[in-house]
Amino acid sequence: MTAQPRLLHSLPAVYAAAAVRLLLPLLVLPLMASRLGSQEFGRLSFVLVWASLLSMVVEGGFLAAATRLAVTADAPRRWQIAQQVFTARCALCVPAVLLSVLAVQVAGQAGHTLVDTLTIAALACVFGWPATWYLQATQQLNRWARVELVVYAVLIAACWAFANSVLSYLLMQFAASTLLAWVGWRWLRRDLAEARTQALWSRPVMGEGLRLGWTMMPVSIAGAAYSFALPAAASLQMSKADLGTYFMADRFVRAVLNAAEPVFAVVYPRIVTLFKTSASAALRYAAAWSVGGVLVGALLFALGVLMWQAIEPLLLPNAGGIDLPDLRAAMLILGGLLPLLLGWKFIGYWMLGSGRYDTAYRACVVVGGIAGVIGAATWGGAAGASGLAWVALGVELIVIVVAVGGMLLTRR
Repeated sequence: MTAQPRLLHSLPAVYAAAAVRLLLPLLVLPLMASRLGSQEFGRLSFVLVWASLLSMVVEGGFLAAATRLAVTADAPRRWQIAQQVFTARCALCVPAVLLSVLAVQVAGQAGHTLVDTLTIAALACVFGWPATWYLQATQQLNRWARVELVVYAVLIAACWAFANSVLSYLLMQFAASTLLAWVGWRWLRRDLAEARTQALWSRPVMGEGLRLGWTMMPVSIAGAAYSFALPAAASLQMSKADLGTYFMADRFVRAVLNAAEPVFAVVYPRIVTLFKTSASAALRYAAAWSVGGVLVGALLFALGVLMWQAIEPLLLPNAGGIDLPDLRAAMLILGGLLPLLLGWKFIGYWMLGSGRYDTAYRACVVVGGIAGVIGAATWGGAAGASGLAWVALGVELIVIVVAVGGMLLTRR
């Protein structure tokens, strides 16, 4: 394996891909809203919310669990981990498909039951399959970013040219996600060619794979609650128009947050490596990034508030039935996530990388996810887009409080 790339060398490439991922919701979602109208855009939001949530079942917790093991593993051990992840994900596609049937039956829109069920099931499977755990552990995300850059740029262009219905957009999303998953696993096979002794599918290691991911699967599912389970739960009582409004506001804010994912992906393996020196060295490193994240998040929030009147006509020249005052109100609340999460996530990754605070990490994420789903299914959904936004912000605060409390208890 090649030597660890320097941080400043890694970031430009991954940020080029992140910029395209940032543009995807900012450019495509307003376009789809204008072409589809509020009801059909709400249906599109419903499918994407549930597919993204159920993809966490297929992902299986391996982005956290397998990455940490693969960082310091040799090639034969990485191949064993790959077999476990691959085989377990094949098995986890089954419950994801069954849960998609349940989701549509409970909260689906009449007249689209079969189509929505099949679409949610297919998207949930492909969304959960990327080999990001391996690419992140081996610090190859700067090279992988070139693949993402091309795929997402083509997806944006194709959506502008051809996406005129819910189904056409979702088919394009499915094709792009399938391609990324296939290329990522092919990349892994090429890297570990000399270590391969068996096929990726290995029935005897399925139990080991499921156990490997199980410790972090509840964390992955609960972690998705803040962005996907909240609107999924709220969809039980929220109108499709309100759901579409919240989904667009959430996607705009999350797009900015996701632009920081390349930094998290590069910094996390370095935190794990620093734990070989000392936990305090790793904490100092994570804390320095955390302070920077808070400052950057506060700056982005302030710029968004000051410039929104100029930005809104560019993003939403034709709102497609989206209630703009409601959208602005929801985004103003969700904007508080920028300094909060851009600072906190580095500390969360320090907890995860330590190996000592796994229980505290799982507890904070799961408690927050449960609180969020309950809040969304009761008060949040009935209060519309702004009410659900307050639930999302409150959930993140709960997560931080529980995490800090869990760490203090663990240290005793």
